[in-house]
Amino acid sequence: MEIVIAGLIALALVALVVGALSGRVRLTSCCTTADPARDLRMRAAFENDPPPAA
Repeated sequence: MEIVIAGLIALALVALVVGALSGRVRLTSCCTTADPARDLRMRAAFENDPPPAA
Protein backbone atom coordinates (compact mmCIF):
# COMPACT_ATOMS: atom_id res chain seq x y z
CA MET A 1 0.00 0.00 0.00
CA GLU A 2 2.87 2.35 0.78
CA ILE A 3 4.34 1.71 -2.65
CA VAL A 4 1.08 2.77 -4.32
CA ILE A 5 0.88 6.02 -2.34
CA ALA A 6 4.57 6.79 -2.96
CA GLY A 7 4.06 6.09 -6.66
CA LEU A 8 1.12 8.49 -6.86
CA ILE A 9 3.07 11.23 -5.10
CA ALA A 10 6.07 10.66 -7.36
CA LEU A 11 3.83 10.73 -10.44
CA ALA A 12 2.32 14.06 -9.37
CA LEU A 13 5.76 15.56 -8.76
CA VAL A 14 7.03 14.34 -12.13
CA ALA A 15 3.96 15.86 -13.82
CA LEU A 16 4.64 19.22 -12.12
CA VAL A 17 8.30 19.19 -13.14
CA VAL A 18 7.51 18.26 -16.74
CA GLY A 19 4.81 20.93 -16.88
CA ALA A 20 7.15 23.56 -15.45
CA LEU A 21 9.94 22.70 -17.88
CA SER A 22 7.60 22.74 -20.86
CA GLY A 23 6.02 26.05 -19.80
CA ARG A 24 2.53 24.67 -19.25
CA VAL A 25 2.62 25.17 -15.50
CA ARG A 26 3.76 28.44 -13.97
CA LEU A 27 5.39 28.23 -10.60
CA THR A 28 4.46 31.64 -9.20
CA SER A 29 3.24 32.75 -5.86
CA CYS A 30 0.04 34.65 -5.27
CA CYS A 31 1.79 36.73 -2.63
CA THR A 32 4.52 38.28 -4.77
CA THR A 33 5.00 42.01 -4.75
CA ALA A 34 3.22 43.63 -7.66
CA ASP A 35 5.04 45.93 -10.06
CA PRO A 36 3.85 49.46 -9.20
CA ALA A 37 4.50 50.60 -12.78
CA ARG A 38 1.78 48.19 -13.96
CA ASP A 39 -0.73 49.22 -11.30
CA LEU A 40 -3.30 51.62 -12.75
CA ARG A 41 -3.74 53.26 -9.35
CA MET A 42 -0.08 54.35 -9.52
CA ARG A 43 -0.17 55.68 -13.09
CA ALA A 44 0.34 59.32 -11.99
CA ALA A 45 3.61 58.38 -10.28
CA PHE A 46 5.00 57.00 -13.55
CA GLU A 47 3.69 59.56 -16.05
CA ASN A 48 7.12 60.38 -17.51
CA ASP A 49 8.38 56.80 -17.69
CA PRO A 50 7.90 54.64 -20.78
CA PRO A 51 5.19 51.97 -20.44
CA PRO A 52 6.36 48.64 -18.97
CA ALA A 53 7.12 45.81 -21.35
CA ALA A 54 4.39 43.21 -21.67
